[in-house]
Amino acid sequence: MGRAKQSFRDSFHHHQKMRRQPTIATVAEHAGVAVSTVSRYLNGHYVSHSAKQRIARVIDKLGYTRSSTARNLSLGRTGCIGVVVDSTLDPWFVQLLAGIEEELSTRDTSLMLASLELRGHYDANLVLQWIREKRVDGLILAKTQKRERSLLHAATDAKIPTVTVAPDEAVEHVRVVRCNNIAGGAAVADHLIDLGHRRVAFLGGPEHSIDSKNRLRGLKNRLEHLGVPMDPSLIFSCNSWEAEAGMEFGRTLLAKPLLITALVTANDALALGFMRIAQQRNIRIPQTLSVVGFNNVPEGAIVWPGLTTVSQPMREMGRAACRKLFETLSTAEHQGVMEYATELIVRESTGPAAQP
Repeated sequence: MGRAKQSFRDSFHHHQKMRRQPTIATVAEHAGVAVSTVSRYLNGHYVSHSAKQRIARVIDKLGYTRSSTARNLSLGRTGCIGVVVDSTLDPWFVQLLAGIEEELSTRDTSLMLASLELRGHYDANLVLQWIREKRVDGLILAKTQKRERSLLHAATDAKIPTVTVAPDEAVEHVRVVRCNNIAGGAAVADHLIDLGHRRVAFLGGPEHSIDSKNRLRGLKNRLEHLGVPMDPSLIFSCNSWEAEAGMEFGRTLLAKPLLITALVTANDALALGFMRIAQQRNIRIPQTLSVVGFNNVPEGAIVWPGLTTVSQPMREMGRAACRKLFETLSTAEHQGVMEYATELIVRESTGPAAQP
């Protein structure tokens, strides 16, 4: 009877042991290798072929899954990245975020999100806190501008890898993902010239914006090349990218006789705001005035007339920004530029130039 009881206890403890979540030490014991060998295998480093086969069999048999928390601790990481934008309500950013989320779904990493204008005024304290406390392994900043210099310097000083997407000014010591806005502006010029337009105006975003400057540069240079120089008095700018700024511009421009046949705006929000006022003033689009935007936000395909626009592959740019951040974590290469092509999406807001 004593032997039977002892055998039962041994069997019970064996099954209890097997029911516990296996550890890296358990895998090493069953595979007959050192814990360090299993660690090298899990991290993708060199392990002999025979050891690799034994470890793989044991992992499959025991159902071992690696703790992402333990892995991050071993690498000195938090397992989290930070994503920063002016406002998460921006339709442009929503597409970017979808790409970031897609890429993160394939990795053991979570995301922290911050709006710099969450309460209607600029506040970078939350992001600075992330940096000071090293709560994130890296940062993705969308549409950085002059006011974000302190954030970029703080991240650089703290050795936190950073990627900027479509920065509004030149940045150093970070990776950049952007579009070829000059080519986008040139494509708009070709389209408008093909439609017979000769009096073209441009409405830019904030004057410091690199994107806005390059879109104008591409448009202006191509028009000049085609023999249709832009009138400097028809180049305008706003201090905002929001639709309200486009509406305000519309009220000003349309209070006077209309001297143009086409308006190009530096983003879709400005175009949609302007179109609302134009339609209130009974300006027929595109019969009287053609309108072109940039960014290809979803609303542009829903309104009538649909907005002709220059599309940026924001979802792919989000995935790329995420990949570049992980590359930086692995290689410590903190600089470099990835530039994407743009595409002209022609809808109903552009048509043949109105005859004088």
